[in-house]
Amino acid sequence: MRHAWISLVVIVSAAAPLRAQTAPSETKSAPTPAESMLNEMLKPASTAATPTTRPADIQSMQPAGYTPPAPAPQLLREGSDIIARRGYLQKLPDGPYSEIVFVNDPSEPKLPPLLILPDLQLMSMEDAGAVTKKNLIFTVSGMATEYKGKNYILLEAGPEEVGRQIPQLRATPENEDGPVSADQMLNKMLSENGQPTGLSPASAEPSADRTSGSGALPPKAPVLNVLRERSQVFDRVARISKSPDGTEEQITLESDGTSMQDPPLILLPNLKLIALEAASADRNARFRVTGMVTEYRGRNYILLQKVVVMSDSDRQF
Repeated sequence: MRHAWISLVVIVSAAAPLRAQTAPSETKSAPTPAESMLNEMLKPASTAATPTTRPADIQSMQPAGYTPPAPAPQLLREGSDIIARRGYLQKLPDGPYSEIVFVNDPSEPKLPPLLILPDLQLMSMEDAGAVTKKNLIFTVSGMATEYKGKNYILLEAGPEEVGRQIPQLRATPENEDGPVSADQMLNKMLSENGQPTGLSPASAEPSADRTSGSGALPPKAPVLNVLRERSQVFDRVARISKSPDGTEEQITLESDGTSMQDPPLILLPNLKLIALEAASADRNARFRVTGMVTEYRGRNYILLQKVVVMSDSDRQF
């Protein structure tokens, strides 16, 4: 019995070193540099990369002598009134319109130059400048229109119509040089019989439309008189087309499917014209239009006030 116990103790003692040799080690060895780099690359990025240069720090490069363009002037709202402002005419070489350049008074809101819509008042002002050969300063009033980022002005007749007051120029010492006041000059420059000469007053008899009669392409075309200034076109059926020289849009008035004896009307630029152009992709389209007529150099113009596109069911036979 004693020998058996001793043998058991010896066996257990001998087995202990063997377990210690075969058991896995509990301490981890340090990772190699390659393993550390791989683990670092596999980690998800916690935050976005911060740019080294902020957009505000970037300066645009411009050539020497570059001048940044001036900011676009603030447009006047369509229908705004311009009342008794002084300015002079300036013909633009790259367009059909003249503009009025205002002599801005510090006590009044500043106005940029405005393109002038053709009417009898503009025609009289141009004739006054042609007669006097001077840079006349006019006092004008009118209504602003808006078209494709530009402002226009439809002039109103002043208290003394220019066309009634300008005759052949009599040279006087006080008007030999520089701009002069048209308001002062017009009352003095009368012909010997007291009547203006060389101009077309607004009260003259209606003239013939220069695109009718001998000015029309068809032979023996009828002569059509222009409509009087400030005539109103109300709810008339019309088609849109190009002017004879191809530079402007015009409308031809109709009634009951038959062209009436009315001259074509050139469309004046305003917001309603933009709407009409957008709806006139089909040149066979017809419209009902309402607007005010102006007269200039033997042609009629119309400032649209209302435009309605006609559907096929509106056609009259």
